[in-house]
Amino acid sequence: MELWKRTLYVCLFGAFMASVGLSQAAPLIPLYLQDLGVHDQGSLANWSGIAMGVTYLMVALVSPFWGKLADRKGRKLILLRASFGMMVTNALLGFAQSPEHVVMIRILNGMVSGFFSGSITLVATQTPESRTGWALGLLSAANLGGSLLGPMIGGYMGSTFGIRYAFFVVSALLGIAFLSSLLFIKEDFTPKVKGPAPSFKDLQQSISNWKGLIFVSIASFIFAFTTMASAPILSVFVQHIVGRGHEHIALLAGLAFTSTGIAQMLASSVLGRYIDKLGPQFILWTSFIYVGCLTIPQAFTDSIIVLCIIRFLLGFGLGGLLPGINTYIASITPKHLAGQIFAYNQSTLFFGYFMGAVGGSAIVSQWGFSTMFIVTGMIIALTGVFLKVTLGRTTTASH
Repeated sequence: MELWKRTLYVCLFGAFMASVGLSQAAPLIPLYLQDLGVHDQGSLANWSGIAMGVTYLMVALVSPFWGKLADRKGRKLILLRASFGMMVTNALLGFAQSPEHVVMIRILNGMVSGFFSGSITLVATQTPESRTGWALGLLSAANLGGSLLGPMIGGYMGSTFGIRYAFFVVSALLGIAFLSSLLFIKEDFTPKVKGPAPSFKDLQQSISNWKGLIFVSIASFIFAFTTMASAPILSVFVQHIVGRGHEHIALLAGLAFTSTGIAQMLASSVLGRYIDKLGPQFILWTSFIYVGCLTIPQAFTDSIIVLCIIRFLLGFGLGGLLPGINTYIASITPKHLAGQIFAYNQSTLFFGYFMGAVGGSAIVSQWGFSTMFIVTGMIIALTGVFLKVTLGRTTTASH
């Protein structure tokens, strides 16, 4: 098997398991906090929000540091660090004795994570240029699959083995990802002589299409912000549609979430092939416009069936965004700076996720669900128009 393919397959497994490790806590943390003595509904909501949110915030803050280290010491080292670190932090969660312990461990979890961003950099630098879009599409699908199945896996293991043991099982699976990366990934990398890390000015001089990179980074933030804006309140929106007394609200909300994710996962690898044929710019601006046009109709639906259909169709457009963003960045970035650039973009994404969760809820609380869907839909569609105008004037570079 060719080296780049073996690297890709190991990264697919590792990215899936790392995503499971991050997302499986979603249904477990509130229940775990109850076991640790938090019973007041308001306190439980606050502790749960803090425990979930700090992980993503820490990922955004530390990603640039890990990216610089990847460019200096190699990308395989980052994969080993992330898989081993998440293995340890998930195991530590099983020993937590208080809400404060949970939050502290979740902070550590965010600090040591980064398997997916490291995988993007490694795959982008090892894969032949003609197959980059396809490979990054598969990687996005694996990451998304882990985030979709993580809550289900966590919930199942928590109810079957107990919440503490669920963390231990995920820790063991991350240990397998660590061993797979250690044994099967080969990287031809010469460590750099220690010196000052490139400044923003150095990066700007090294990347011929700096404006294109800035435009795509803006698009990354908007993608994360607008897609996360509806996530915290989607269950409430479903309740708004079917009525507060409906006995299957949780199931229907789960279907609304999952319908988008399944379509997105299916579309990622397919659209990745079209990225290789048509170029990332075309897939990016068309996907943004498509997603924007399908976000707005959610404001006017009063049927859960129609909502799930719209969100399923929405997923096909979302499936082209991250592969398109990552392929475009790979095409304009010198390989010796790939780790740092992808890490900065990862920070942009996670800040977008963090701000979207806060901003979407604020819009709903002030102006209602319809306004939130209309505003975010218009922002996404206008971003597509913006990319059509701006990226059409830029060119990619080979390195």
